[in-house]
Amino acid sequence: TGPAALAFDNVSFGYVRGRYVLRDFTLTLPAGGTTAIVGPSGAGKSTVAALAARLWDPDLGAVTLDGADLRTIDEDDLRRHVAVVLQDVQLVHGTIAENIALGTPDATREQIADAARTAYIANEIEALPDGYDTVVDRDSLSGGQRQRIAIARALLGNPRLVILDEATAAADPDSEWEVRQGLTKLLEGRTVLVIAHRLHTVAHAEQIVVLDDGSIVEQGTRDELIALGGLFARMHNQAMEALA
Repeated sequence: TGPAALAFDNVSFGYVRGRYVLRDFTLTLPAGGTTAIVGPSGAGKSTVAALAARLWDPDLGAVTLDGADLRTIDEDDLRRHVAVVLQDVQLVHGTIAENIALGTPDATREQIADAARTAYIANEIEALPDGYDTVVDRDSLSGGQRQRIAIARALLGNPRLVILDEATAAADPDSEWEVRQGLTKLLEGRTVLVIAHRLHTVAHAEQIVVLDDGSIVEQGTRDELIALGGLFARMHNQAMEALA
């Protein structure tokens, strides 16, 4: 039914009561567009992702999906609409096929293989002696392979909102291109929330939100924020100097 509209309405949240890591946070994600959250370490970026995925509930305010408070949405329905791709992908002890179909247990083998192809991981799976029936543990796959399995899992669920915690950061350099291609397929036509730890990953976001100490301090496109000459511009200049 098309990309989802996600909104934060005056959200305050703290892991310890009374000590907020987000304060009066108000943000609307354009349906079908990409919104990137950037900011220094400890600014509250990953907390935004956790609230969007309803891993936590806000202390004040509300997070809504298509106008409905997340607290009122059935958990299974929410999982169908929202896919989360984290920096460090956890796989369950089971086969590769079971890991890809984790959120879609009724998926056929053909659908699983199709998702793997779209996520640029099928060739590597099919090269294994047991293929999709290979039993995996944490050490049997590289970071990039685990991430592409997570992307295949998300693709199989056909979500309306994708929450991405800087998914290329854990990719080994040899597979970063494949991870990026898989992500491109996953994000097409969906509402996307990216928690960015490296600025070059947000260049094409329709909306960049700069967090500092739990509050939004700047908001706009990459070019607008560079022209503003504030925190984003300083972070951008530091990143450019580090590459030089």
